[in-house]
Amino acid sequence: MQPINSPYWHPVNQRGFILDWDGVLAETGLDFSPIYERFFDDKKVMILEEAAKLPEMKRKMLYEAVEAIEMEGAKRAEPVDGALELVSWLEKHNVSWAVVSRNTRKCVEVAAEVASIKLPPIVITRDDGLLKPDPRVFLKASELLGKKASQCVVIGDYLYDIVGARRASMRAVLVMRADEPWSVWSDLACINVIELVDILKNPCPLVPWEYQPVIEKRGRRWLESVFGLAVRLPKENYFEILAHLAGLGVGKFCVCEGRLEADVWRRYPYVDPRYLWEPLERVVEDF
Repeated sequence: MQPINSPYWHPVNQRGFILDWDGVLAETGLDFSPIYERFFDDKKVMILEEAAKLPEMKRKMLYEAVEAIEMEGAKRAEPVDGALELVSWLEKHNVSWAVVSRNTRKCVEVAAEVASIKLPPIVITRDDGLLKPDPRVFLKASELLGKKASQCVVIGDYLYDIVGARRASMRAVLVMRADEPWSVWSDLACINVIELVDILKNPCPLVPWEYQPVIEKRGRRWLESVFGLAVRLPKENYFEILAHLAGLGVGKFCVCEGRLEADVWRRYPYVDPRYLWEPLERVVEDF
């Protein structure tokens, strides 16, 4: 295999895989329509998040109803087509991986046993107090894996997975719902897990999410040429210029020596205040 270098990417280069459970590894056929009808007047809402707004007694009833549906699904769980092959590929290539699910730990364990899916040492569920799409659940997974966020890829079948990955600055692979409008938020959208496994076994350069608009408008030759440029930023307005040129595909920047002064930061309040008085080189690199 030829090395896949920036501006391109491929999941084979990621050293930590964070997998959703339902829809990626296990097929449980969950149907929460009775929950929507019973508790939310048939409105489609983020059930677990909205539960916090309910009175205590009703909230307890909601949790019990949700877990009952999840447990029924766990008892009839089957491996998603391609799931066992995906796990086999991860283990064969010594790739660290974890499972992150909005289900309870008990439901995941029951489904894993019924479907004969080997769970990894790291499994994070809602029992741990964090829910997708909160990026902290993915950052916790990467920390437990011993990997940086930039080394990880999230694989999921729903919007929560993709939004959470984006928020955590991780690569995102969508499976099963490649035709959804929000699939463009992912770095890679696959028809199913089988297609993902094939892509892992036959890697070729892929365009990451941040450069897909550049490719669509200007093509690969433009991106490859511009990414290799090194631009020296002026002393003034460098954040505006940096954001603009990075959006066009420029990959390297130089900045004058100095630190981020308070009067400069006031003009760019979207820059995290923790960078005040930090060396400009570090600020620009992180930005």
